Amino acid sequence: MRNFGWKTCCLCLIASLMPLPGFSQGPDDTDEIVYATNPHYPPYDWRVSDKAFAGASIELLELVKPPGVTLKPAVLPWKRAQLYAEQGLVDLLVSIRITPQRSEYLVFTTHRAFPNPIAVFARKDRPFPFKSWADLKPLIGGWSTGDYFGGGFDEYWRRELKMEEAPSMENNFGKLGLGRIDYFVTGYYVGMAYINTHPDMLSITALTPLISSQDIHFGFSKRSKQIHHLKYMSQRLEELDKQGVPEALLNKHLELYIQNPGPL
Repeated sequence: MRNFGWKTCCLCLIASLMPLPGFSQGPDDTDEIVYATNPHYPPYDWRVSDKAFAGASIELLELVKPPGVTLKPAVLPWKRAQLYAEQGLVDLLVSIRITPQRSEYLVFTTHRAFPNPIAVFARKDRPFPFKSWADLKPLIGGWSTGDYFGGGFDEYWRRELKMEEAPSMENNFGKLGLGRIDYFVTGYYVGMAYINTHPDMLSITALTPLISSQDIHFGFSKRSKQIHHLKYMSQRLEELDKQGVPEALLNKHLELYIQNPGPL
């Protein structure tokens, strides 16, 4: 019997050097932006298949991409998408909040992509007075792993409030519905999308005032070869924002998601 061991080793080596499907490695002649986003964050964005997203973010991205550039979605778990952007395997993260940690490996558009108001959600049949953050002190709240709220609330709740961590928004809304927590803090639009697609959650409402009204941006990986498009896209975002396009897209895709919800 002939020995093919050396051929097998060579083939394994070649395979290990090949780029992952959907990702670029090293310089090339194409002008393609590989992008990722949170696959469970309607109406901003949500996964519709293993190769496609839908949502307001995706439509806005199409409107701001430079001429001649093609967009390639990388549908990944959100935590992995951020890791791949840090490694340069993903060029662009869409609709993401600016934090010091993310700023270490991302460069953000100078103009926002969308407003991303953060709200307190509570049960209608268990109301409590809410005029300021201090009103939450006697209560037990919920937050989802990996969420940041901005406006100083992250520091405040860790210092002053009792909030339980859960893996996802679905877990937290479930706990709220069962009365295991008194309130849940999350994005206003994504929370409304969830409530309006789950009939058993219609007893839950968003309270005012908002927790914060900070914006979300598009962020290029510092290792991306497409980072030179940042200025153009920032200018286009500003132009469209002046026309009220981002808010219109959010309301449009909120209605679309309610009519035909995707996976959460």
